[in-house]
Amino acid sequence: MIFHHPAWIHLIADSYGYRPFVVGVRDGDGRYHAGIPVMEINSPITGRRWVSLPFSDFCSPLSETENGLAQVAEDVLSLARAEGVRNVELRGTFSPHPALVTDSDCVLHELDLEPNHENVFTRLHEMHRRNIKTARQKGVDIIRSNTNEHLKEFYNLHLLTRRRQGVPIQPWKFFRDLGRLFDQGLGFLLLAYIEHRCVAGAVFLHWQKTLTYKYGASLPDDLQARPNNLIMWSAIQWGCENGFGKFDFGKTDLSNTGLRTFKSRWGAREFRLPYTYLAPREKKAGDGRMTILLNAIIQRSPPQVCRILGELLYKHFG
Repeated sequence: MIFHHPAWIHLIADSYGYRPFVVGVRDGDGRYHAGIPVMEINSPITGRRWVSLPFSDFCSPLSETENGLAQVAEDVLSLARAEGVRNVELRGTFSPHPALVTDSDCVLHELDLEPNHENVFTRLHEMHRRNIKTARQKGVDIIRSNTNEHLKEFYNLHLLTRRRQGVPIQPWKFFRDLGRLFDQGLGFLLLAYIEHRCVAGAVFLHWQKTLTYKYGASLPDDLQARPNNLIMWSAIQWGCENGFGKFDFGKTDLSNTGLRTFKSRWGAREFRLPYTYLAPREKKAGDGRMTILLNAIIQRSPPQVCRILGELLYKHFG
């Protein structure tokens, strides 16, 4: 997956000022046979934490053996204790360990691809096939791009979407630097236009045989033209034609049944997304109320407030 690629790790570290490192396991000959990338977040708000990896849906350790997986977990914990780090979050599956707690309140959806995209199309739910047809009939035009100009266009659309959702937006520096991944052939943008107006867009990343949907945005007044359906199908079709084996729809909260249904109807398999912690997560009293308050402030404020809050807060919550 893209989240193991050094370019993604450098992007996150450079954008948010985190300290990246790798915990590796070597055999008797000094050869590494297991490991996991980790980042240290040192925040006055959320404390000192080790996360593998911030802003990444899934980042399991890589290992040639089951014993290697167990040793990675043991080495991460030993290093954390030696460094005095009490909060460790590993976004993946590990062998059972008495000091680790696994929680799962998100799911992941994956669609199997094949060279003949028509075979994949026949497995789509009738609703998606109908909406793809509707988008074409209404004149939705899809372009694939990796230019900075189109990244800015997507960012502005994403800003409006995040404001509508009441959620801060990631800093512009992060999206600008996504262009580095595009330049290395690790991703692209798809933008949907109606009569030269950009009404929807999405960021896709890829490495090895997996194509990953990462970010999306759209204008609510144009959703009846179904641009998001055509964007998603255009990405799936491109993945089929370019030899990818899986399409990753990204993580979804377990409680978001509507979005889970939307993704499953593309023919995707759903499975739990386990996160592993050094200690059970503790929800502080008032966290929910603070989130509701922040949502309300963003939704009632100019878009610039959504952007400023993202610049200030995102680095603390990776």
